[in-house]
Amino acid sequence: MLDISTVLNNEAFTPEEQLEIIKYIDSQLEQIELLLYRLDQIARKAAGDNVSDTEREQLQQKMKQIQEEIDRISERLPNTYIIENEIHDNET
Repeated sequence: MLDISTVLNNEAFTPEEQLEIIKYIDSQLEQIELLLYRLDQIARKAAGDNVSDTEREQLQQKMKQIQEEIDRISERLPNTYIIENEIHDNET
């Protein structure tokens, strides 16, 4: 898996290639954002009083499918180390 800092700091990639990689990452993150929004909608619906146990089970299955899709997309993305960088920045 490719580390995003490697892409941005590596002269092996042209600026155009770097931009295309960043655009790809952005599009995948947008897809994840939409899926997370859908998870929120399903969770709110499942929490309603007018939902039967059968419907809740169906909604839970749909949520599982969406979570699997998020995992699949995430596996294709390069490491970003966002949390690691935030921790490092706080140490300085």
